[in-house]
Amino acid sequence: MEEKRAPLSEMAIERKIQILRNKHMDSEVIALVKSDYEYGLTDDEIGLYLNKSYDIEQMKVLSKCLHKGVSEELLTLLKDSRMAAPKMQTVLDYYEKGVPIDAIREVVQKDDTAVNMRRMFDVVLEKLNKAKEQMPQDLEYVKSLVAQMDEVVAKINHQNERYDALNKKLSEIETSKDDEEVRERLVKENQDKDALINSQQNELNKASSTIARLRDDIEKKDKEMKRMGDRIESLEDKIISVATENKKEAESKAEPQESQSVSQADKKMVDTVAVPQNMQAVANGIPVYYQIPVVDGTGNVVQRLPIERSVRKSSNSGVVSLFARLSFKKKSRADIVKLVASGDLVPAQLVQIKSAIEKGLTESQLVELINNNISAEKMKEIIEIAVLENSMAD
Repeated sequence: MEEKRAPLSEMAIERKIQILRNKHMDSEVIALVKSDYEYGLTDDEIGLYLNKSYDIEQMKVLSKCLHKGVSEELLTLLKDSRMAAPKMQTVLDYYEKGVPIDAIREVVQKDDTAVNMRRMFDVVLEKLNKAKEQMPQDLEYVKSLVAQMDEVVAKINHQNERYDALNKKLSEIETSKDDEEVRERLVKENQDKDALINSQQNELNKASSTIARLRDDIEKKDKEMKRMGDRIESLEDKIISVATENKKEAESKAEPQESQSVSQADKKMVDTVAVPQNMQAVANGIPVYYQIPVVDGTGNVVQRLPIERSVRKSSNSGVVSLFARLSFKKKSRADIVKLVASGDLVPAQLVQIKSAIEKGLTESQLVELINNNISAEKMKEIIEIAVLENSMAD
């Protein structure tokens, strides 16, 4: 059903007509267009003849076709054929009389005059009328057949609708099945991903535990290194203190022995001063040489008498010997502690370094042990070899 057309107001029609006036359109054309707008034709319908190179008579025939509501097929035939206005009018007249569109198309294609076209259309109409007069009963039969065919077609359409509904239901079932398969696949993929995530989380937990353990080991190693450094520094301070006391004790004991070596007759003339010839450390009975200056009555030195003196071993001679062998100074000690602290030694290796210091290894031997970073077991064997070698060198 065709939608109801909304009529244009007079003002709207006047605006459209004014546009045509501005384009200097012919007054007859403007009047035709105005009449069509007032009749209710739309812009698209009026444009069928207004925008083409038709004369006013052709435009009027096309306007009539639009007024009469002819089929789109006939309207297209008239526009495309570009016939003169009389021919177009003839076609419209016989179309209204019932001439089929196929017969009209066949006559139009012959491109004859309007008179000849009318004659041909009359022949077509005469044949159609004769056919209607000769077959009234057949027409009723045909109508009944058509009615039966319409009924069959209706049943077929009903069956088709049922089939369509069935197909739609089957499609929905198939789609549901596909969705279930997709859901199962997604569930399985999610389970696999969850398992992978759990595995990765376990690996992360293990890594975190390892990091924490290593951090604790590093802290323990740092504390052990600091403790050993403090212990080494304390031991070195004790060694230096003991060596200093032994030196003072040796010097204090040397003075009465030196004074006894001078005869009673020379006590008035000799002022005894014990001056060590060198500052060698006393260890393992090594002799220390002294020179005794002899002066005359005026105080001039007449002669220096060298004397040899043995120092009795004390209970701390082993510590002094260790200090002498290591030849530790403050700078060397700091270098050894710094070297140990900066190395990547485990506590077992640090214990062996401590043992090496106590067993009297030299600074160069300690440096070799630290720098080579060998295992604690091998380090222990090397320390024993080094101690044996040092004892043979003494």
